[in-house]
Amino acid sequence: MKKGMNKKELSRELSTSRLTAAAFELFVVRGYHATSLEAISSKAGLTKGAVYFYFGSKENLILHMFEALEENIVIPLVQAVQEGDGYEDSIIRYIHRGANFGAERPHELLFMIKLAIEFTHQEGPISIGIKTLYDKVYAALEEALNKAQEQGSLSQEIEPRAFASMIVAVHDGMMLEWHLRATEISGPRLVKYVRHMLLHGIKGSGMD
Repeated sequence: MKKGMNKKELSRELSTSRLTAAAFELFVVRGYHATSLEAISSKAGLTKGAVYFYFGSKENLILHMFEALEENIVIPLVQAVQEGDGYEDSIIRYIHRGANFGAERPHELLFMIKLAIEFTHQEGPISIGIKTLYDKVYAALEEALNKAQEQGSLSQEIEPRAFASMIVAVHDGMMLEWHLRATEISGPRLVKYVRHMLLHGIKGSGMD
């Protein structure tokens, strides 16, 4: 919460936060199209009209959620890449930061992934918004890979754009698998195997 808020502003901030948190969870569990605004209000413990009052429509709610995704997920992921000491360290930091979000902010991260699957190739504000978020991650990874090639630590035969897409695909797939088999596998163990695969290929040695 921001300092200096009056009572009305604080009430609005609390209500929109509760609605957003409820929307993240329901969109992941039920899907975008199967989740009504009424269900979101009920999940948030607010009146039926609260979500209409604050957002007006499901699309406006999604666009507000994109702002939360950028602040809570995308910017930290980009920072993780930029903080890396070399491209390998950047990739590992990206994977680990995402894994932390998988434990701490699972609904937000999974919402971003699932919405990308559903809307990337459609037209409209939602598809533009989700593509913009992913483009920030792609750009950070490509920058790290380009820099590595300039320094001679990464083969010139590697195409940075395709390699960056592979890294994002591995990360998102890891998160989806973690969610799908949460009761059957160890999330941290899965992350460890993904890290090993990215650094050493698919050979099984050296993972313990």
